Amino acid sequence: MKLASALLVLWTTLLPQALPDGKDLLRQSGDAFNRLRSYQYELEMVTDMTVAGGPVSVTMTNSVAAINPDKKRIETRSQMSGARSTIVSDGTCTWFYNSALNQYAKRLASQRFQSLDASFGLGQLPEPAQLFSDVKTVRDEVIEAGGRKYDCWLVEARIDKFAMAQPPGTVLTDCAVSFWITKDRKIALRTTLSGKMQGSAVAGTIDVRQKMTTVSLKLNADLPDELFHFTAPAGASEVEEFDTPSLRKPDLAGKPAPAFRVLSLDGKAYDLAGLKGKVVLLDFWASWCGPCRQEMPELGKLQEEYRTSGFVLIGLDVGEDRATVESYLKKSGVIHAIGLADGTNMAFDYKVSALPTYVLIGRDGIVVGYQIGSNGPEALRTLLAKAGLKPIEGKER
Repeated sequence: MKLASALLVLWTTLLPQALPDGKDLLRQSGDAFNRLRSYQYELEMVTDMTVAGGPVSVTMTNSVAAINPDKKRIETRSQMSGARSTIVSDGTCTWFYNSALNQYAKRLASQRFQSLDASFGLGQLPEPAQLFSDVKTVRDEVIEAGGRKYDCWLVEARIDKFAMAQPPGTVLTDCAVSFWITKDRKIALRTTLSGKMQGSAVAGTIDVRQKMTTVSLKLNADLPDELFHFTAPAGASEVEEFDTPSLRKPDLAGKPAPAFRVLSLDGKAYDLAGLKGKVVLLDFWASWCGPCRQEMPELGKLQEEYRTSGFVLIGLDVGEDRATVESYLKKSGVIHAIGLADGTNMAFDYKVSALPTYVLIGRDGIVVGYQIGSNGPEALRTLLAKAGLKPIEGKER
C-alpha cells in the first residue's frame, strides 16, 4: 500500500503542470502594488536603439515609494544627462519637479502610476486584452532581485501596434514583450521589450530593445511620512505648468467624445449615442482620492440644481472593485449614477492620468471642457455654463 502511494505521488509530480493564464497574470500584476499597505522599489531601465546606423543606449533609474491608498513619491533620473524629475503626492496635492528647468508645479489632484506604464514610458495604457496579443505563460523561473530569489512565471506577449505618448506621433510596432511575475504577490520584477519605433517624430524605423530590472524591493514596510512631503529645491520657482507629459492637458475639447457604454451599479446602461441631446458630465474618481471625496457633496448639489436642464452626471470609479466602491457609497450618501471605468477602456479613451478628472460633453456629442483636479464647486458651474446649462430658478448659488 505504501509503495502504491509513493508511486502515485511520483507519477503526479512527473505529470506536466497546468500553467496559469497569461492575461490573468498581467491583470493581477497591474494591480499588485495597490493591494499592499506600502511598498518601495527601485528600477533600472536600459533602452538600446539603433539610430542613423549607430547604437544609442539610455539608462534611467526609477525610485518609487508609496503608502496606499494615496501617498506616493516617484523619482526618475537619467544617467546620460543627470536630469531628474520628482513627483510627490501627500494624498491631497501632487507636486511635479523638473531639475533641468529647476521648476515645479502643484496640482490639486491625486495621481496613480501603473507599474507597466513606468516600465515602458508609454503613458496611459489600455487593458491587457486590448494592448497585448498572443499572451501566454511559458514556464516558471527563479530570478534574483535585491539579493533575494523569487519564484516567477514567465509570460510572453506581443504588441502589434501602439501609439506612444512620447515623442508625439511615434508608434511602436511588432513588439515582443516578456514579463517575470512573482508567483506569490504577482509583481512584475523584470520586463523586456524588443520592437520597432516609427512615425513623424523619428527618421525611418528604429530598432528598440528595453530591459527593466528591479534593483531593490520592500513590501509593507514602515515608510517615513517625510517621504511624501515636497520641499522645493534651492532656487526652484513655481510655475502654472511646464512641458511635461504628466501635466499636459489632453486636447479633447472641441472634438467628438469617444464612444462609450457603461453600466451603473444599479444596472442602468449609459451610452454616448443614447445620451445625444443631453449635457453629460463624466467624473473620473476613486474612493482613495482625497479631493474626489471632498467634492462628492458638491456633485450632489449640481445634480439637484440642473436636474431639469437635460443634465446627466455619471461618476466613473477608476481602479477599484465593485465591493470597495459600494462600501464607500453606503457611507457617503452619493445620489448620482456611479459606474466602474475598469473594463470599459474609458479611462484610456478619455486620457485620464489624474483624479478627479471631469469631462463635459455637449448635446451634440462634442467635448466642451476638460478639467483635471478639484478646483471647487464654482469651477464646475463655470464648466457647465460652457455647455449652455442654467440652474433651476431658485437653486442658483
